[in-house]
Amino acid sequence: MTARSRYIFCDIDGTLLRAPGAGNSAFGGTFAEVFGVAPDMAKIDFAGATDIRVLAQLMREHRIEPDPAREQLFFERLPFFLDRKLELHPPTVFPGVGRFLARVSSHWKLGLVTGNIKACALLKLKHAGIDSFFDGIGGFGDDDGDRNRMAALALERAGHPKQVFLLGDTPSDIEAARTNGMVSVAVCNGQFGRAALEAEGADLVVDSFEAADELFQALDV
Repeated sequence: MTARSRYIFCDIDGTLLRAPGAGNSAFGGTFAEVFGVAPDMAKIDFAGATDIRVLAQLMREHRIEPDPAREQLFFERLPFFLDRKLELHPPTVFPGVGRFLARVSSHWKLGLVTGNIKACALLKLKHAGIDSFFDGIGGFGDDDGDRNRMAALALERAGHPKQVFLLGDTPSDIEAARTNGMVSVAVCNGQFGRAALEAEGADLVVDSFEAADELFQALDV
C-alpha cells in the first residue's frame, strides 16, 4: 500500500501544539474591528470548537444579525491579527511531536482536521516550525461549522484514502473519526484526560507523543 493511500489527519490546538491566548486574542481583536464591539472572550471554550461556530456564537450574544459580507471580512482579517500575536508569542510544540511527524511522514501522508480556518491553521504550523510535514489537505473551520462534515471534506479532498487515522484531543475529534470511518487516536495533551477520552470510545489513547509506541505499532512505522 502506497503512502498516498494512507493518511493521518491531525487536529492542531491541544494535539500538536499550544498557542495560549493567541487565537483567543486574535479572535477578539478581529471581532472588535469588524463588528465594532469588544467581546468577552474569557467565556469562549475553543476546545473542539470551530471558528465558524465561535463567530456565530459571538454574533448571537451581541445581537448582531447575520451579515455574510462582514463575516467574510472577519475571516479575511483574522489571519492578520493571529500572525501578529504568534510573532510575539510563538506556539509551543508538545514534546515528541517533531519526532513523531518526522518518523511517520515518510510512510503516511499528513493532513489536517481542525476548527481553525485554513489560513490560521497554516500560520500556527508555520510559527511552530512544523508546516513542512503537512500537504495542506484537510477540513477546516471555514469549511463548515460541524467537525464531522469537516472530516468528510478532508477525506474527499484526499481522494478517499484506504487507511485513515484522525488524531485529536477532544470528544469532538473522536466523534468525527467514528462518523467517517477513521481510526480515532486521542492524545492526552489537552483538557481531557485518559479516562474521559476512553469513555468516548477512542480506538487508541496515548498519554503523549513521547509515549506513543503503541501508536507507532498501529501505524506500522
